Amino acid sequence: MLLLVSCSTPFPPASKPIPTLIPTSTSPAGFRVVYHPDGPLYVGDQVSMEVISPASFDSEDRRMRVSLDETVLGETDFGLFGIGGRRQATFYWVWDTEELDAGLYTLDFSVLPDGPHWSQSVSLLPESDVPAPEPGARWESVDTDCCTIHYVTGTDAARDIEALKSMADAEAEDVEERLGAVFDDKVPLTFLPRVLGQGGFASSGLYVSYLDQNYMGSSIATAQIIHHEFVHWLDNQMGSETRISMLSEGLAVYFSDGHFKKEPIMPRAAALLGLEWYVPLAELADSFYDTQHEVGYLEAAALTGYMVETYGWEKYNTFYRDLQHVQDGSNADILDVALQEHFDLSLDELEADFVAFLQRQTVTREHVDDVRSTVAFYDAARRYQQALDPSAYFMTAWLPDGGEMRERGIVADYLRHPVSNIQEQIESTLVSAGASLQAGDYKMVEVYVRVADLLLDVAAR
Repeated sequence: MLLLVSCSTPFPPASKPIPTLIPTSTSPAGFRVVYHPDGPLYVGDQVSMEVISPASFDSEDRRMRVSLDETVLGETDFGLFGIGGRRQATFYWVWDTEELDAGLYTLDFSVLPDGPHWSQSVSLLPESDVPAPEPGARWESVDTDCCTIHYVTGTDAARDIEALKSMADAEAEDVEERLGAVFDDKVPLTFLPRVLGQGGFASSGLYVSYLDQNYMGSSIATAQIIHHEFVHWLDNQMGSETRISMLSEGLAVYFSDGHFKKEPIMPRAAALLGLEWYVPLAELADSFYDTQHEVGYLEAAALTGYMVETYGWEKYNTFYRDLQHVQDGSNADILDVALQEHFDLSLDELEADFVAFLQRQTVTREHVDDVRSTVAFYDAARRYQQALDPSAYFMTAWLPDGGEMRERGIVADYLRHPVSNIQEQIESTLVSAGASLQAGDYKMVEVYVRVADLLLDVAAR
């Protein structure tokens, strides 16, 4: 029998998780260079580079140049990269190594017009050493009722493509029914053979990680991830004046009946109050992606659900698509103005009503354990990404344009990722933790997370 508790009942102390910083190794000039594909580079690779500037660097009127043997490979401006807005110069497929021999090469980096300048040595391994399935892998595409699906041959997605086609069509149909709209055209859906972020992105197309050893736990929740990204795609198609991440992500989770799995959104969100993890709405609106990921998404989904169920979808949808930019205003200011216009409520008044609604929910010990375990698992997985697979970390994930990759015949950027014995141990542990979370075995989730954290501590020494 489940223990029923009020959400106001004090739970054992729970610290609010704070994301750790990505470790850096810098050049003598204080810049960090990341090469892609991740892991070893081989003859034949089309190499991309991220030149990440130090925090104190003033990039105004500066450009980055990379050269090999006095031949300029590329030159570009500094800009903000990824959700996290990291300042860097990004070179996509700037160094074609097809005609080179295996060996050591020296790349020269220059910040224009007045420096600094530095050099780095890069090793190219023989093309014959490229690991399977990459040597024979290629992009293939197939149309379904909803989508044009792209995948790489020799991968788990290629093996399961018929099931994935049916899954995509079913999820797309459900999203159309829920949002009361239809997709204008076939949705570009790419199945990635490596983990990126939490397993799904919506940008120029939809990208969903699909692999048996998905350490983010998404391999057994693929339909949920696809549904979530379909909501984003149709939501964007339906249009709006101004986007606020708290609301768009809340919409995607609410209309998917959960984030990474089907789940009771309202009582799980209510558990945040007792855990003291509830985030004030103004703070959540203004710094959504800086908030602990699962907490932010859960609270946003509950807020969306509360408003839809209180005011009706039609009225909420009108409000959501009529958010107007406020001069020198924050996201919270935009919300406050729109709420007063559409509902005659301030943001503070909405929050008071929302919190009172959460306090009326019946919260079980299982809800609390599920929220705790979910946060612990995904924090451990992201800690792993930040430490040992940084190109997968969602704030600055390496997600180059899929269309151009297919035109160039590039598969390595998605097939490779850093590999070592301890990484394999950590990923295997996280896979087991994710399976336990899906099964509701929260004690085993705790055990696996502790093991993963210990292994990460060892790796950091």
